Amino acid sequence: MSTPTTLTLYLARRDAYTAFLSAADQESSVCYWEAEERYETPEAAVTARDEAYAVTRDAFNRITVEPTGPHKEAEALVEQLRCLGRADTQEQDWVSFKKAREVFVNACRMHLKEVLSS
Repeated sequence: MSTPTTLTLYLARRDAYTAFLSAADQESSVCYWEAEERYETPEAAVTARDEAYAVTRDAFNRITVEPTGPHKEAEALVEQLRCLGRADTQEQDWVSFKKAREVFVNACRMHLKEVLSS
């Protein structure tokens, strides 16, 4: 049976994980748009990349300060984002990014389940 403290912890972690996942998705979109040269100017691309990176880094830090749960999987997803950001359209490895995203989501589900059962 979950206690109020356990439920609060569950909700806080769930929110941190979903914030990171949303930030990673947004940053991956920026990587795609930049590689496709869809931004009006190079400066607009840099601004979008910097803003997306800042949001992802903030969300990532919220996960890594407590080295439990899916922090290693989050780190792997960040690494895939960095690879996307350094690649042009032909070199972007979306299969690896999606796999890292899937692994992170599954690790989150498992960890959240553990939190509720403790």
